[in-house]
Amino acid sequence: MSAEQRWVHLTGGNKEELVADLCSADADGGETGRGCIVIQTNATSSFHVIFSHSAELPCRGTDNPVLRFVVGKRKNSMTAVGLGNPYIKKEPIEFTRSSDALLTTDSEKSRTFWFLYDKNVEVAAMGVQAAPQADLCRLVYRFRDTVGFRAEACAGLRYIALSSGKQPVSLRVVQVCGAPDVSIPRYRFDALSWSDLPWNGSSCIFELDDAHKKIIERAQKVLADSPIASYYGFVPPQYLCLNVFRLLDPLRRSELYPGEGDDVEWSTCHAEVHRRLSPMLQSAPWTFWPLRFDRADCTSVTLAPTGPGCSKTVAEWAKAVHAAVGLRNGATGREMLSLTFAFEVFPVEGEHATQVRRDLVKEITSLVEKEWGVMEFRSPKFVCWRTHTEYEPYVDGSTA
Repeated sequence: MSAEQRWVHLTGGNKEELVADLCSADADGGETGRGCIVIQTNATSSFHVIFSHSAELPCRGTDNPVLRFVVGKRKNSMTAVGLGNPYIKKEPIEFTRSSDALLTTDSEKSRTFWFLYDKNVEVAAMGVQAAPQADLCRLVYRFRDTVGFRAEACAGLRYIALSSGKQPVSLRVVQVCGAPDVSIPRYRFDALSWSDLPWNGSSCIFELDDAHKKIIERAQKVLADSPIASYYGFVPPQYLCLNVFRLLDPLRRSELYPGEGDDVEWSTCHAEVHRRLSPMLQSAPWTFWPLRFDRADCTSVTLAPTGPGCSKTVAEWAKAVHAAVGLRNGATGREMLSLTFAFEVFPVEGEHATQVRRDLVKEITSLVEKEWGVMEFRSPKFVCWRTHTEYEPYVDGSTA
């Protein structure tokens, strides 16, 4: 029987049933170590999704290394993922209490969940609805560089089984397929090679002085040394900057030359934006913003004007740039004054990970708040972006 669109009726008492071989034609692109299953159910008692090396059942109580998701664990208070059946030391490696990741409380209303493992990026994830994607993740665990977890134990996962808990459950297998990409900046960053993708754009930036750059580098290190570092990518220190006005990106290139679409060369686009911006750039040597620390999170530090005079200067400068260039600026006031040093590659979803993130925000906030003081930003520059983290100054009709 095809792995797709089938009902599985399981009696209670941890009854297990094999439902998919990721190397079969029915798995639609699945392979050893890479697969996803979508389940629909109106069950009000817990069920398990088991990724296993072996087709032998039962796996419960054996040494068979398995990756196991449990929906509605502990009286429907959590949905969890962990190694083994039961879990090693009887504890999951990550769990979520998100309400939509739990069992339905009304048997007349079904819910749809998806579960995946991808050995190429060493990610286990579960989420809601029928189309796996980053914003629908409710539980994510990245094995790389994680203390106490052996990703190699999951590299050979090939079979998927379903199991009841103590009570009977009925589950509908909606789809079995290859592991979809649940990374966040998928068009700007390749999670498999862990490298930036080419990305064209232009903007006005302020560079950091050495003292304040070192503060931001220390904030980066706090994140890089944390248990959730592998969920993030980092801006190279030499490209740390305050990106105060985003001018052009791939979605707005056609605004420069209406009717010509995306056929115009980027070099021509950059030259045109630079021409329009010339009056503002001529005043760059005496453009001066003294900015203080406002707040921080795991990926950025947000600054604020030191007083009403500076605030008015920032607003008037942005207004003048907008008028000169004639392009819509999607950056909000927060983005104009946010200094980004990292970015999420995979969603930080799960109770352990989100608690680590909360602690990191406190630590980074304390560090920067204590040391920032006021930085006098001067002389904005027009730059062209090669990737979403790396730029080149525009000089004499070309990039340097």
